[in-house]
Amino acid sequence: MSKTELPLLARQPILDHNLQITGYELLCRPLPQDDQQWQEANGDYATSEVVIGAYQELGFDKVTGGLPAFINFTRNWLFNPPMVSANILVAEILEYVHADEQTIGAIEKLRRLNYQIALDDFIAEPHQIDLLPYVDIVKVDLLRLDHIDQLTPMIRQYQRPGLTWLAEKVETPEEYERCREAGCTLFQGYFFAKPVIMYGRRIPDNKATVLQLLSTLNDPEASIDDVARVLQSEPQLSFRLLQLINSAAVGIATEVTSISRAIMLAGLDRMKTWANVLSLGQLSDKPAVLREQAVLRGFLAQNLARLGGQAEEHTAFTLGLFSVLDAFMDVTMEEVCERLKLPPDLSEALLHHSGSYGEILKLVVSNEMADWPDANWQALSVMGITPHTTVSAYQQALIDTRELMRQS
Repeated sequence: MSKTELPLLARQPILDHNLQITGYELLCRPLPQDDQQWQEANGDYATSEVVIGAYQELGFDKVTGGLPAFINFTRNWLFNPPMVSANILVAEILEYVHADEQTIGAIEKLRRLNYQIALDDFIAEPHQIDLLPYVDIVKVDLLRLDHIDQLTPMIRQYQRPGLTWLAEKVETPEEYERCREAGCTLFQGYFFAKPVIMYGRRIPDNKATVLQLLSTLNDPEASIDDVARVLQSEPQLSFRLLQLINSAAVGIATEVTSISRAIMLAGLDRMKTWANVLSLGQLSDKPAVLREQAVLRGFLAQNLARLGGQAEEHTAFTLGLFSVLDAFMDVTMEEVCERLKLPPDLSEALLHHSGSYGEILKLVVSNEMADWPDANWQALSVMGITPHTTVSAYQQALIDTRELMRQS
């Protein structure tokens, strides 16, 4: 890989028991080459040397918003730590690092420099137990346990004052509750993006109202007057939209005070985009991290669509944003598509990852999970999307997401 090329990048949020983001794990992989041998040799190998250099070049603040970054430390990085401030980095000790005298000395040196130390993939192997006195956070990968019931006795056996337990690969709300009851206070995984479906229960009025609003906003037959009318019927949404356009407007002498003028200035597609994002923000029973995930997916899908020209940008943003609408509404994605009466290509992309939009969404999700081999790079290359252009698209999506979340 060229020194000027960034690796494939991903970040995964780390949440506390209130589902507030407290940091991100940063994951990377060098840009893949075409030959299968290279893919197999490098598919699951995380190079911390690359991720440190890449995120220093990109800027930690752009990636994490100033929150701590959890980064895997190989044995080499333990002895040669990066020149990164201790308050923005958590060193994750990999599971194969053994507790010899040199390793413990290196960890103690990091602690004297005020770095937090996390022990990755803890399954109570002897060399991991020997490292427990020297770490601040213990990460337990649920997939490496024979059963989730092992978690409670494990924490009881090895807990000590000041030790924090982090459950990772938490993929369902039920697993989250079990981990919280076991004593974990930090959580990593996409359980927050899963719907809690109770069959036979009607959608609450507030969610039904938002679905109706989204349906009208995203009706391809809706005129400017139709959109203005539906927005004006939602005073709180109208107020926030006007705030947003006035904060984003440049060179306008007078404040924008009407929805119709806002649509004229921002354009109908952009106004719909902002209204979609703000509408989801009205669902107060969902954590902010879910809206951030939706917006990041939207911007990444939009940027990827811009590369190839085979998918419309604003439609791609809506695709990414709506890809977690089942979690917002606690219904199946089939019901979401049915209620919104989405165009067939958008519904097929959301339900089956089919078509051009489906390939884009599949890449967005694969990037989020740091599962880059799952993306269909051959099909994507026809659309002008490569690993290298994906890096740039993701970088810009991080910046745009942070700005829109700040403004809204």
